[in-house]
Amino acid sequence: MSHWMFNCKEVSLMVSESMDRKIPLHHRVLMTAHLFMCRYCNRFKKQLLILKNAAGLEDIHEDDLGGSPSLSKETRERIKRAMRDLSPDPVPNSLNT
Repeated sequence: MSHWMFNCKEVSLMVSESMDRKIPLHHRVLMTAHLFMCRYCNRFKKQLLILKNAAGLEDIHEDDLGGSPSLSKETRERIKRAMRDLSPDPVPNSLNT
């Protein structure tokens, strides 16, 4: 990556990395220039931002619940009943001996 312009593969990696940590100024400048000219990489960056924002919203919802979310007692019982209904019939006692 010591050349004067980055290709799409390099820019996509840098875009992703730039969302997790700060990248050097000269890389940011060249990445921005590439994004200005390349609609595909610019679209990729927008898609990553959408995913990042969506993931951030999930974190907020978990915090609102006061930690890890849990199911209500009614919901747990409904799931247990559904699992029992879907499981195969138990083996008759006469075959267990």
